Amino acid sequence: MFGPEPSSSALDGKCTIDMLKYKTQEQLDSLRTFCDTIFVHSVLNVYKDSVYDDTLITGNEKYTSFIYFDRYTEKYDTLTKQSAAKSGTSGPCGRVPVYCNLDSSDTQKTFSCEISSMCYMYNQTDNLATSSAEVAVVRLDPVLITNEPLCSQPGYRCVRDTVFHDVLHKTYRTIARDTTFLNYGPRAWTDYVPAINAPAFDTAAFHNALDTLDTQKPIFGIDTLFSAYTVTVEGLPDWASNRSKCTTNDSLRVCVVLTNEDLYTLKLDVATIYPSSYTLKPFHLWNSLEAPLEKDTLITWKLKYRYYEGHYFKGNSDSLEITTLFKGI
Repeated sequence: MFGPEPSSSALDGKCTIDMLKYKTQEQLDSLRTFCDTIFVHSVLNVYKDSVYDDTLITGNEKYTSFIYFDRYTEKYDTLTKQSAAKSGTSGPCGRVPVYCNLDSSDTQKTFSCEISSMCYMYNQTDNLATSSAEVAVVRLDPVLITNEPLCSQPGYRCVRDTVFHDVLHKTYRTIARDTTFLNYGPRAWTDYVPAINAPAFDTAAFHNALDTLDTQKPIFGIDTLFSAYTVTVEGLPDWASNRSKCTTNDSLRVCVVLTNEDLYTLKLDVATIYPSSYTLKPFHLWNSLEAPLEKDTLITWKLKYRYYEGHYFKGNSDSLEITTLFKGI
């Protein structure tokens, strides 16, 4: 069984090394030539109380705080983050700062804020400080650094002294924080509250509107569906698409295929934005049939929806299975 001895009063200084002072392997080998046992010595200081004699401000950080409204949860929340000096500023993961642009040109003061999606992690190097049962052995000549538990090796013994003190005198180190409250509190710059996300996708409205469609109408009779989500379809025949629009003029049938960019703008933000845009767009299925169906046709297909506005929230993307009766003549 190895471990710290109760006292170092009988130690021979020639065969004692300080646990916190690193020794090269050559130095340890040299001690072994005339020491049967090498004592690895450490001191544990125990303080009854701590007293802060002074306060030292080590830095000054600016923070921004504001209230925002989440359309999906229908709740208000508060965001407080360190302020960034310019757009796109990155930071340590979990502590990326927020950049806000204040606009007082309109009748109501408004603002928009963004948090970069890019962050970085610090590279943590190995700490050579060791536990009470280990001593770091450093080769300075230069070769590899090793860290060996000397106390577990034959010929070494760890010894620890405990020293009791009444008071530990310290300097309290702190960082001064200056917070700008944009829309709440006695120093609020405005009462404007930005909104993010989108309300939950109205699955009932889409199911009801797409239950029965008329193949005798240009858009199958759909004229009531609007959403801020991007909507795409899978499993429908080519003559019922939200990506192509066909018209007949003087017996000439012209079909225009809409690309993703024409159909909707994919806003792949590099930042989380406050507020996020919320624009209702109509949803249509274009009727590309040259003539209405001769008989009613039942089709089961999939409707996919997604909200692209720099925020991820529960429900921002999903799909529905829909069964539609396409009525014929």
